Amino acid sequence: MLDKAKAEGREVRGPVDHRFVRSIYFRDPNGYVIELTASTGKPGEIMNPAISKPHEALAHWQAKKGH
Repeated sequence: MLDKAKAEGREVRGPVDHRFVRSIYFRDPNGYVIELTASTGKPGEIMNPAISKPHEALAHWQAKKGH
């Protein structure tokens, strides 16, 4: 899909590695951002909130961004 979008001259970002999935982003004809993902086969730790601690990660990210 990445190659197809580029060949059609579409605005494309990615691939972006989110550890548990890889994503590419592009805009549909109405201007909405569309995300396509493919599993990396590593969902275990990042999808387990006891290990990944999502609330702590969000608080850390917000502190870095000044929110």
